[in-house]
Formats: sequence, C-alpha cells, structure tokens
Amino acid sequence: MSNTSNSSFKDKIPNNHIEIFLYRAPKKNHDAMMEVNRKSRDFFMKHKASNFEVFSLEDRANIMEFVNLSKTISASEEEEVWLEIQSYRDAEHVKEFSKSMAGDTSMEPLYKEFMQLITPGSVVSFGGFNKLVQVSFNS
Repeated sequence: MSNTSNSSFKDKIPNNHIEIFLYRAPKKNHDAMMEVNRKSRDFFMKHKASNFEVFSLEDRANIMEFVNLSKTISASEEEEVWLEIQSYRDAEHVKEFSKSMAGDTSMEPLYKEFMQLITPGSVVSFGGFNKLVQVSFNS
C-alpha cells in the first residue's frame, strides 16, 4: 500500500472520543501559552493522538438563557479562556495513547510551565466524551 492510500484510509477513521480541557490564563501569558500548547501538540501527536487542537474563547456575552463559559469558570477581563480538544478513535485508543506516553518524562517540564502560566488558584476542568450520534452533511 502506498503512503497516499494509508493517509486517505487514516483520514476516514472516525474520531469517536475526545478529551477536553478548559482553563483560564492571564492575557499577558498568551504567547507563552501558545508555545506550551505547540510543544504539547508535538508530544501528543508523537504518541499517536488523532489530533490536538487549542481554541480561545471569542465572545463573552450570554445568549438568551445560556450562560457563557467565561462566567461559568469566573474568568476576569484580564484572562483568556482556553479549550483543548484531544481526539482519539475511541476509548481504547486513549488507553493505547496513555500506555505509549507512560515512560516519556519529556512532558514533565512542560506540565510545570503550563501550571505556572494558568491563573493562580484556578483549576483545569476536563472530561472524556464518547460520540453518541454521527452527523453527516453529505446529501
């Protein structure tokens, strides 16, 4: 099989499980957080996560009866709200990933730096989610 075939086959494997991480960090730490997340992505991809994405909350307004996440996690105007999404084939893939990275200590300094960059005294909220419904936009 050629690399092209392997690549297109891999692209068709569904990501049925995600791990999300939600946290806040002072705006002044933006560039350092970007660098930590870039290095984290390299680490996760090295250990075969399907994908690693990072987002920053754009709008802080409530909509109708929905409360904006910035309020739920008590983010001040001097803070950014960050969301990481790690994608995996399924829950078994998460176990394989965890086993793969178990002996790799290269993430320890990065973890310490991350913990120093987030808002002091804040928590990182996280959870693993299994896809319940496959929604297709193909007609």
